[in-house]
Amino acid sequence: MATTTDKAHCITCGKEKTSYKCEDCSQHFCANHLAEHQQTLRKQLDEVEDRQNLFKEAFNQEKMNPQKHSLMQLVNKWEQQSIKTIQQTAEEARQLLIQHTTEYINQTEVKLTKFTKQLRQIREENNVHENIVNQFKQKIKELEVEFDRLSNISIQEDSSLFIPKISVVISSASLSISNVPSDAKWQQNGIIVAGGIGVGNGLNQLSNPYGVYVDDDDQTIYVAEYANHRIVEWKKGAKNGQVVAGGNGPGNQNNQLNRPRNVIVDKKNDCF
Repeated sequence: MATTTDKAHCITCGKEKTSYKCEDCSQHFCANHLAEHQQTLRKQLDEVEDRQNLFKEAFNQEKMNPQKHSLMQLVNKWEQQSIKTIQQTAEEARQLLIQHTTEYINQTEVKLTKFTKQLRQIREENNVHENIVNQFKQKIKELEVEFDRLSNISIQEDSSLFIPKISVVISSASLSISNVPSDAKWQQNGIIVAGGIGVGNGLNQLSNPYGVYVDDDDQTIYVAEYANHRIVEWKKGAKNGQVVAGGNGPGNQNNQLNRPRNVIVDKKNDCF
């Protein structure tokens, strides 16, 4: 809403003309630039509505099928990889047992066959005396001892985890929506700290930025771009950002993100 005032300098062209005061921003515009100002505001409102539609679409998809959440897919992937690792380890253990058991059985079978043949021969010759009996006692005892060695094989469990354990970490930060009064006055001399070159996927552009994290130490800003599927790092005073996660289209691969809506930086573990 604007009201007519006496002559004043237009904030856009700087010329002193009959001006119109924008009651929202308290700036004076000439007739031409007032129309441009109102058009800019309508365009910004359209962008807000576009973001609202994108958010609503993503929200409805998540509401209808929470199993398709990107984090749920990570859990499923971890499960599949863990099962594969377990199956591979179990198969290696089985093959080792089979190999050892087969070698032992073959060796024992040869000795048993020889022993049986000698015992039969003694029976046929009917030549039994104490020394021969003692010799056969010793041989059968040796076979029994060797047979017992098979039972000495055991399965040892390593206490160290060869499958990395995962856990769900839920941040204590809660979603909040600022309650901005309708008559709030905004400071006009703001500073662009990220983007500002229109909507796009260039390193100097943003597209539907949803979440922002500010590093208190060096004032580095991390922006979660919903439409570009990436996290971009903006150093203080930088004209261009640097992609630190995603940026390769939507997906669930290690180098992809899918519509990120927030970002938190863990400086201790150097991760997002």
